[in-house]
Amino acid sequence: MRVVVASILALGAVAGSARADDTPAPRAEEAAAQQHLDRGIEAFRRGDFPRARTELAAARDLVPDKPNPYRWLALTDVQLGECTRAIENIDRFVERVVPTDNRLPELARLREYCARTGVLRVTTTPPAATLHVDGALVGTTPFRGLAMRAGTHALVVDKPGFEPARRSVIVPAGGELDVRLALSPPHTPITRRWWFWASAAGAVVLASATIYLATSDEPTVLPPITCDPAGCGVP
Repeated sequence: MRVVVASILALGAVAGSARADDTPAPRAEEAAAQQHLDRGIEAFRRGDFPRARTELAAARDLVPDKPNPYRWLALTDVQLGECTRAIENIDRFVERVVPTDNRLPELARLREYCARTGVLRVTTTPPAATLHVDGALVGTTPFRGLAMRAGTHALVVDKPGFEPARRSVIVPAGGELDVRLALSPPHTPITRRWWFWASAAGAVVLASATIYLATSDEPTVLPPITCDPAGCGVP
């Protein structure tokens, strides 16, 4: 995803990198915002997008009326796979610039890119299960797919000692989808369960006893008991 996004952003990111902010920063908070913005841009160039976002968000909070922090936040959010936040920052930027601003085409391309993708999150119980998306191995759970193609995808998760789980999902364009899957213990054949052999052993004993009684020459009916004035007994 980063390779694709990098090609989309290359022209705009390089062209805008020298333009740290839109106006001079005479006041203390604007000077501090400029420092955060510069550090954020530097982190963006290094590919350290989490650090870049932290610095750029700090700049935005200090000068919320300035457009440039929103632009860089949008660029960074796309790299992080956060298209929902990227679109929000694009909107904030557009609200703060004139219609002829030469950075608008770049952000329009970002919006179009986000409109064709979504974010997929997959968690499993237990975790650390292998995840295949559309037949391709993409990693282990918990998984977060950055800028997944919007539309239908087939998920398969498996883990040694558990039955595989399958799910068909639809990733929304410009949105996010959370999928939670519970893996079941494997189906144990009946001949491998302890109670099967215990029951079988009991059945064998019962059958043996039945055969013995059926074939024994000993009488199977007890003699009658007779009673007289002297008492009761067996004749």
